[in-house]
Amino acid sequence: MHRLLGWHTKAGDLGLRLLQLHLLWLWWTLRGAVVLGVFPATAAVLAVVRRDAMRGDDDRDRLALRQEFGAFWRQELRPANGVGWTVTAVWAVLLLDRHLLAVVDLGLAGPVLAGLLWVVTAFAFVMTAALPALSAHFAEGPGALLRRGAALVVARPRQALLNAAVVGVVLCTYYVVPGLVPVFGVALPASVSFWYLWGSGLLAAPTTSPAPARAAAVAASR
Repeated sequence: MHRLLGWHTKAGDLGLRLLQLHLLWLWWTLRGAVVLGVFPATAAVLAVVRRDAMRGDDDRDRLALRQEFGAFWRQELRPANGVGWTVTAVWAVLLLDRHLLAVVDLGLAGPVLAGLLWVVTAFAFVMTAALPALSAHFAEGPGALLRRGAALVVARPRQALLNAAVVGVVLCTYYVVPGLVPVFGVALPASVSFWYLWGSGLLAAPTTSPAPARAAAVAASR
């Protein structure tokens, strides 16, 4: 009975934590006029999740969490937008290519190109699913992060596929139960992705870590 109550308490605490992160994500996304705010806000969610994972706990002080989140958002304003809009441009090209293949008759080359595009799109999805966690853990530019994400898919396909599957399950759950979206939003898929990759050991001992800069940002916010 005590163990069951303990699980319920932990589940409730986790749900509240995710709700707080989602509300902060919404607020800071709006503060950046959405276009400039959504990617730094997402990066800030991952930064808090990363901090919690590395410390093995979380800060229950809501005021401290708001200050910390804001510090991460400001720190990630340029790098997160650089990565986010680069990935958005890649997906725009892929979607445009799919549209062109659907409306342009390429003859015998059409099915071959369509199959190739499916492979590239699947590769891009698996890589994109891992990029938020990689971006939170490694202080690198868009090009370096894209290369790291591609290397993860090629070198560790099982872990990369499982991570994409975990994110996909959350998104499917959102589709089936849309009421979860305004409660947990981006915080839930971001958290499960980071915790999975962290638990797999792929994020251990980064060669280039943003931790010192983020620690300074948090210290300055308090």
